[in-house]
Amino acid sequence: MAAAFFTCPPALSFPSLDLSANASASPQLHTLANGLTLLAVPMPQVASASVAIFIRAGSRDEAPAQAGVSHFLEHMAFKGTHTRTVQAINFAAESLGADMNAYTDKDATCYYLEGLGAHTPQMLELLADIVLESTFPADELEREREVILQECTEYDEDPQQLSYTLLDQALWGEHPMGRPIIGIPATIAAISRDDVVDHVRKHYVADRIVVAAAGNFDVDAFFSQAEKRFAHVPGAARYSAPETPGHVGQTKAKRLPGVSQTYITIAWPIASRGTHPHLASLAATLFGGGMSAPLVDAVRERLGLAYSVGATADVGDVHGALVVDATTTPDKVPAFTQELARLLAAQAQTIAASDLARARNQLLVSLVRSSERPLRLLQRCVEHLWASGAAFDLRAAIASVQAIEAETVRQAFESLLAHPAATVLVGAGATAKAARDFQAKLRVS
Repeated sequence: MAAAFFTCPPALSFPSLDLSANASASPQLHTLANGLTLLAVPMPQVASASVAIFIRAGSRDEAPAQAGVSHFLEHMAFKGTHTRTVQAINFAAESLGADMNAYTDKDATCYYLEGLGAHTPQMLELLADIVLESTFPADELEREREVILQECTEYDEDPQQLSYTLLDQALWGEHPMGRPIIGIPATIAAISRDDVVDHVRKHYVADRIVVAAAGNFDVDAFFSQAEKRFAHVPGAARYSAPETPGHVGQTKAKRLPGVSQTYITIAWPIASRGTHPHLASLAATLFGGGMSAPLVDAVRERLGLAYSVGATADVGDVHGALVVDATTTPDKVPAFTQELARLLAAQAQTIAASDLARARNQLLVSLVRSSERPLRLLQRCVEHLWASGAAFDLRAAIASVQAIEAETVRQAFESLLAHPAATVLVGAGATAKAARDFQAKLRVS
């Protein structure tokens, strides 16, 4: 008996939300005399708080010979200050019951603590010590170098991680955006303490720093403490946003021993966060962000071509890419390529109203949920601030998503298909010719 064909019903409309409980969560910005930004987002409905220091500098700001220094510095910042050893830093965070961590991205570095709102002053003091007073001990630097080299090897032996590394190269070519955030073994091995200190001097300057807190805490006390602690941070010439990296659209392939599947990763240029804060995310969610999205429904549910498949948006202040990734066996790659080309062409022709409504709702719920999580709300606020120069507002974000029309999304797909897809194959069957053939079939579509 043939399976019944499912026709998508209209998606439920997004309800009107009573955001009065979130009214106090409006970001409050204060700029110090040296240009450093303070950000406070009170959330009295929670008991916790997150404190973070964001630096608008990442791997795209590095010279080729120092590739990976931002990430190296992020590790070294926790290895000792003028008043605390690495053990004292760890104990200070854990004695509060707080989670302490950091991350480096292409365009930013962030240090953060998540704990109780009542401990906001202690968390701010600890982070200030880590970011402003680190000593970068030579013995710790050598130990951490070995740790990072092991991390680098781990990435190179992980087919999924390797595919993303190669995708950056295929997308951006020789531009700094095309380099691995972690660096490469040769540069990691060569980074000196002087390189780390010089990176701090150049990039950890007032107009590139946002000191932020969200949760249940005393806003006035936070601003006062932060100003006292950060007022001495050196300023610099006014920060000028980087230029948009050009899309290269190369092909890359890498076989790995012992890997029986093919890891496929493809990307096209799309609107950056600065161009439109939500278009890329909406397009990716519509196309492959859920089991009912056209890409996932066709490739996994209807045709059984892959277990893992989806679409995401990689966006920053001046860059944007729509990314499709899938993992399948080599014999299914031709059929997957054909289906992907068909689905992309269909989106460039027309956007189904049910798909648009579904994707809108998914994105809107994501916005609402993230506004209820202190750290994620801080990240969203800073991303929006750096992309637009304005404070993040949940109501405005909801209205912006709801205002995106089907024709705007259709044009986005039509525009991205005018570019050669950055195409990466890793694992079984991954050859340079296979990657070029894959890319060519997508262009023809």
